[in-house]
Order: sequence, then C-alpha cells, then structure tokens
Amino acid sequence: MEHYRLLNQNTLPGVLRALGAHFGDNEAVVAADGRATFAALLDSCERMAAGYAAAGLRPGDRVGVLLPNGLRWLTATLGAQLAGLVAVPINTWYRSSEYAYVIERARLRTVVTDAKLFGRDVLADLADAGYGEIFGESRRDYLGALTWPPGAGLPPALPAGAPVEVPIGPDDLAAILFTSGSTAKPKPVPLRHGPLVANPREIGRRQHLRPGDRLWISAPFFFGLGTANALPVALTHATTLCLQERLDGEAALEFIERERCTVYCGLAPTTRALLSAPSFGKRDISSLRTGTTGFTAEDKRLVLEELGVSQICSMYGLTEAYGHSAVSDALDPVEVKLHTCGTALPTQRIRIVSDTGTPCPAGVTGEIELSGAVIDGYLDAPDLDAEAFRPGGWFRTGDLGSLDEHGRLHFAGRRKEMMKIKGINIAPAEVEDVLVDHPAVDQAFVMGVPGTGGDEVMACVLVPRDPGADRDGLIADVTAHIRANAASYKVPARFVLMAGPDLPLTDTGKVSKLKLREVFDA
Repeated sequence: MEHYRLLNQNTLPGVLRALGAHFGDNEAVVAADGRATFAALLDSCERMAAGYAAAGLRPGDRVGVLLPNGLRWLTATLGAQLAGLVAVPINTWYRSSEYAYVIERARLRTVVTDAKLFGRDVLADLADAGYGEIFGESRRDYLGALTWPPGAGLPPALPAGAPVEVPIGPDDLAAILFTSGSTAKPKPVPLRHGPLVANPREIGRRQHLRPGDRLWISAPFFFGLGTANALPVALTHATTLCLQERLDGEAALEFIERERCTVYCGLAPTTRALLSAPSFGKRDISSLRTGTTGFTAEDKRLVLEELGVSQICSMYGLTEAYGHSAVSDALDPVEVKLHTCGTALPTQRIRIVSDTGTPCPAGVTGEIELSGAVIDGYLDAPDLDAEAFRPGGWFRTGDLGSLDEHGRLHFAGRRKEMMKIKGINIAPAEVEDVLVDHPAVDQAFVMGVPGTGGDEVMACVLVPRDPGADRDGLIADVTAHIRANAASYKVPARFVLMAGPDLPLTDTGKVSKLKLREVFDA
C-alpha cells in the first residue's frame, strides 16, 4: 500500500516527500561523500530548499549543479526542485568556455560546486569564463559560485531560512540537461516533472524493481542516464542509489560486493571495465539481478552471461524522451533481450517512417520517431525544433530501426551513419551483428569512408579477443564468416585492428565513430 501511494505522485518533490513519510528508515543513497536514509535525505533537501529561498532565489530560477555523483549532488538538485527551482546538471569535464556557454544559455543564478573537482581548480575555470564571483560577493543576477566541500552538511555560505512550501505541478520544469554533441554546441533539453516521474516509473516496472533494491551506477549524473533514468527510477521504486564518482572496474566490483547491489545500470564501456578488472571472478557480485543495458547483442550477452545479471533489460532511449522509450521485460526470453530493445513503454509511442515521413510496415527499416513522454521543444531554440519535430508532436530521433510483428523495436544505427555501398543502403549494425558472432571478434565498428573515385566504401575497426592475433589470418577468417552468413556486399573493404583500451570514446562513454573515421582518413 505504501508503494502504491508513492507511485501516485506526479512530481519529484511529491515522490521525495512520500519516500520520507513511508520509507524514511530505508537507505536512500550510498556514496563517497556520505550515506543517508530517505528521511535524512528529505531533511537535507528541505534545508537546502529553505537556504535557496533565503538567498533570494525564486520559483523558476535556474541553479547549476557542478558536483560529482553523490549525496551533495542529490541534495543540491532535489533541494532546488523542492524550492520550485530548475536544476541544471553541469558536465564536470567542461572547461571555462563551456562553463560560460551553460551559464549564459540556461541563465543560471548560481552554481553549486566544490573549489576543486578531480584535481582541477573549478573556481579558476569559472573565473576564466567570466563568472569568478563567490556566492554573496556578486553584484549582478548571477549570484556566484556556492562552494560545498566534502564533509559539510550544507554549503557553508548558504543562509538558513524558513521551510518552504512551493506549489509544483507536473507541467513545471524540473531540470535542463545539455546533451553532448560531436560537431555542434550541446543542446539544452528541458525536462518537466510529470514525464520525469511517469516514464522512469514504467522503466522500473519493466525491471521488476521493488523497495529495498540497490541500484549501482558510475555514469555521471550530468548525463541523461543518471538524471532522466537512474535517479527518478530509484526514487519511484524506493530503491537505494549506490553511486560511484567515476568508472573504475576494480573499485566497482568491490563496491557492488560490499553493498550487495541488485540493479546494474551500465553500457558497454562499463561492462568491459568490470570484466577486465583484476579481481573479476574473485568478487561476489551475484547479488546483481536486474537493470538496463545496451546496445549490441554482444554487449548485452556480456552482462547476461559474464556478469551474471540474469534479468537484465534491453532498452532504447534518449534524453529528449525522458530516458528509455522501449524496454524489454526482466523475464523476457534471452533472444528477445539480445536482439531487440523491447516494446514501447505505456508512456511512449514509437513509429517507423520512411524518408517521406510515411509510416513503415512491420519489419521495414526507417527512422525511429517518438511521441508521448517527449519534450515539446528545446530550450529557446526554434531552429532546433524545426528540424526535430514533425506535425503531431512526433520527435525525429535520427536513429534507424524497425518494429516486428510483436511491436518490439530493432535498432539499426544512426541515420547519419547509413552507408551506400555499390548503390545499396546498408546499416552498420547489420554487419556488426554478423562480425561479433565470430568467436575471435570482441567488438566491431563498421562505417562508410570515402574510397577512390568518390565512391563510399565500407570500413571496419575490429577488436580481437586475442590481442596478439595474426592480422591477415583474422581478416581472412572474418571475411569468410561474413560471406557464409550474409550477402557478399556486406564484406568490408578495409579493416583496422585495435585494442579495446585504445578505442576513442565520446563524453558519454560510447565509442566515437567520428574519431574512428579519422583512423581511416589518416
């Protein structure tokens, strides 16, 4: 009954207060900078909200949160939302020009941070950005940096204030996330309370989460995987957040074993970091039961078979659609998890359309479009909106996929990565799936690159399971494998072998095909 009342809330402050009332003694967070029950977390967040209000911040104002994953990050963010403010998580890997962009683009009133983060002087970087004021010393709308050192209950400069009771509705803004872009400025994605509660609630249901579960994540919370997935999923299911500040396979295994974590939240680089850690196989991580992961069949197989997360869920999603849009069920057959992204959540609608915008029948690949729990526009960016939305509110993801007769989504890759080889359109994922089925191949990344005469040719970066594998012999074996299992035009014309640790990554921890192309350009 208590869990049911919690599920009925439609704002993050409502969920947090319900947790404090009905699950107050349950552990809410375990992190490097502290651990707290839901009652203690609520108390800290309410005092943070009172301090924001006493400092002159008013509902609708925007607060930057520039901290590592942890208790301080949660308190700064949820405290802002209790006060009716909009939380803006800031990438801790940014530098001065990027800080300036976020502060100005989101019109931040303050930034909650630490004087130093991961060995860097944050205050010096903010000063270089033109925002060097300390909280309380500013003479403009930007109030300055509100520093919060580890061990302090709240930021020392935050004034004490009377408790606040701010009416907050499901349509009010809760957060603004800046999505990472490879060739342009990050896009500001505004997220509203209602969908930010409703969609993650359904994500957790697919995972069969229950009060007392313990969700482990090391991905930074300034990305959608944290703010739009892990955090609200945990809150709507009275699940403990087990947070690490950064990915370290060895430390992660020790943490998961010690805290008996039950929910795994990680993508391919996370999985491989755990598997390659020296103590893997010696640590007891059998407590892991469920969670979400993606994207390739091999990536998911590693979580299922090597990490032993037997009820892991496959998924597809993006920040603009409040996290995941399609998720398999924890009890689905293994083949469904390996080769599909599951079905649309009750909060979402998925359709596949052709280049002309015409809906495609089952089994036909086209662009994935979403509606339902989807943003209604980027932050003050009509130019971006014009490219991203079709009439009726359908969001154009730029991804390719198909829906099968059971309504399950099959992901085929990014539209901009689509190759045209000898006049035939080929999705890289089609070839990558064949390649990773070869027993000697650990990972494969396929892309189109310019060939002689202006034609596009298919190129492939292979990561062999044996780092000392003979290059020519492996390529010959792989070529024969493709010819035996797919059309001959799907054989790459060029191969490069790389070691897994040498793969270039994006800011979100995914392998960057943009940077891999530079290998072939060189």
